Amino acid sequence: MKKLIFIALIILVVCAAIVFFLLMQPGKMLRGPESITFDPKAKHFLVSNTLGRKIVSMNLDGKLSPFIKEGLNAPRGIMVWGSKLFIADENSLRIADPQTAKLTASIPITDAKMLNDVAVDRTGLVYLTDTAANCVFIVNPETKTVEKVNSPLLKAPNGIVYDRPRDQMFIVGFAKRSPILSLSTLDRSVTIFMDSIYSDLDGIAIDDLGRIYVSSWAQDMIFMIPQEQNRYIAQFKNISNAADMFYYLPNNELIVPLFNQNKIIRLALE
Repeated sequence: MKKLIFIALIILVVCAAIVFFLLMQPGKMLRGPESITFDPKAKHFLVSNTLGRKIVSMNLDGKLSPFIKEGLNAPRGIMVWGSKLFIADENSLRIADPQTAKLTASIPITDAKMLNDVAVDRTGLVYLTDTAANCVFIVNPETKTVEKVNSPLLKAPNGIVYDRPRDQMFIVGFAKRSPILSLSTLDRSVTIFMDSIYSDLDGIAIDDLGRIYVSSWAQDMIFMIPQEQNRYIAQFKNISNAADMFYYLPNNELIVPLFNQNKIIRLALE
C-alpha cells in the first residue's frame, strides 16, 4: 500500500513538473502580446498579455516569467516612466509599482471604450489612444483629472509615441490609408504629419536617429520613415500582426510583439 502511495506521489510530482514546464514556454505564457516597455532599474522588459489579462516579464535573454498575474481586464499599452508602470486597461488607466509588481492605483476614464496604447510627455501627463472611441485621453496621474481630445482625423487611433524634440505625439490608426498624425502636447491640435497609402497601422516607434517605424497589419510589414521624412521604406517584410513596438537603444533593435502568433521578435537596425 505504501509503495502504491509512493508511486502515486512520484507520478503527481512528474505531472506537475511537466505542466509547469509547458506553462513556462513562450507560446503558453503569451496570449495576445500587445505592447512592450523596458524597466531600466530591473533591467527587464515588460509585455502586456492582453488575452491572458496579465503582464509578463522578459529578461535580456528573452526568458519569460509572470509579473502581474491578476487584477487586469485587457491590458494593452504599457510604459515604465520613473517609478511608475502605466497600463491602458480597457476603460481605466492602471498604475503599478514596477519594482514590486503591485497595482497601486486605478483611474477610471468616463466614455472610454477600448484604451489601446500609452505614451507620456515631458511633464508626466499620460496620453491614451482609444481605438473604439476615436479619441485620445490625457490623464494627470497625480490629480487624476482626464482631458479628452477629439478630431475628425482620429480614426481608430492605435499606436502612439512621444516626439520629445518637437513636443508632439505621433499617432497611427487601425484604419484604411491611415496617415501619421501629430498631436501637439502644447495646444492639443491634431494635424497630419505624413499621409499614407497603408492600412491597419498598429505600432509606432522612433529610434535615436529620429527614424520612425510603423507596423501595418494589412501589408504585413514594418515601414521606416527616414530622417528626411519624404518617403516610406519597407524595412521588414512578411511580419504579421506586429503590435506596439519598442525601440531598445542599447542593442539598436526593435522589440516587436506579434499579437496573433503569441511571440516576440527582435529586429536589428542598421
